[in-house]
Amino acid sequence: MAETIFKGLRVENNYDIDQVAAELDITTAEYELIESGVAKISYEQAGKLGKFYGIDPKHLLGVSESVNYNIGRYSRTIYAQKYYEKSEESETNNKE
Repeated sequence: MAETIFKGLRVENNYDIDQVAAELDITTAEYELIESGVAKISYEQAGKLGKFYGIDPKHLLGVSESVNYNIGRYSRTIYAQKYYEKSEESETNNKE
């Protein structure tokens, strides 16, 4: 099974499952379901984890306005609301 952001954050920050579950005030079994992607977190839980890890809770809920691509030296952030590859209008103007 693919690693979720929750497991990645926990491992990266050297926390045990029981530590993160205690932060959310849930059982380790419940947190394992979240970490494995079977269960979703609530907004309140996202807020607690965001504060715990020092990140924006939107990233945990999957509603972030940006996507980070870390591909070696080609790392970049794409802001979904403003991103596009090409403008059709500029392509048409180049043909004339």
